[in-house]
Amino acid sequence: MRESVKHRLIGAAVLAAIAVLFLPSFFKDRQQYQVDTSSHIPGRPSITAVGFNEPKRPEGIESAPAPESMFVPDESEAVTQIPPAEQVAAPVAEVTSSAASVASSKAASSIASVPELPLNAQGLPDTWVIQVASLSAQEGANKLRDQLQAEGHKAYVRAVPSANATIYRVFIGPKQDKAQAIAIKTQLDKRLKVNSLVLPFKP
Repeated sequence: MRESVKHRLIGAAVLAAIAVLFLPSFFKDRQQYQVDTSSHIPGRPSITAVGFNEPKRPEGIESAPAPESMFVPDESEAVTQIPPAEQVAAPVAEVTSSAASVASSKAASSIASVPELPLNAQGLPDTWVIQVASLSAQEGANKLRDQLQAEGHKAYVRAVPSANATIYRVFIGPKQDKAQAIAIKTQLDKRLKVNSLVLPFKP
């Protein structure tokens, strides 16, 4: 009789403990929540529209030419005279040297060693370009330009309209030293079998 009462008491205690643990969460899940439906978006700001006047083109200003037609020198001003051999020897050695030797020489030179160049009427130093070739096909001109750039030259192509068709000229430069430009011309004439021109560069 006492054992059964003892078991009942233990069972009642276990049930009471389970009820204490789980009943609060059971009722909590069924609790109703009040949802705040009010908007927290700020009001529309007050903005005043500002009008801008249309830009006006100043008078007396000429339109810039197309980039393809810029820096095209006149062939009538081609340089035909060749400097003495002692003036050409140094530029030829510089042109035929490797890129590494040119880079090292530039790094070793100082600003103080740069000679002062004479200025023209516009206050700019005279510079020169080498017109390597004039081609009727743009593809061929671009191919020659890429070949010269791969050799380390600053080459570019300019389209020049003519009476019958457009001519594509390949240039190298500009160069501040005319003797160096003539030396490059001499080298290219022998290697490419062309008759290039040394022309004044007019920006």
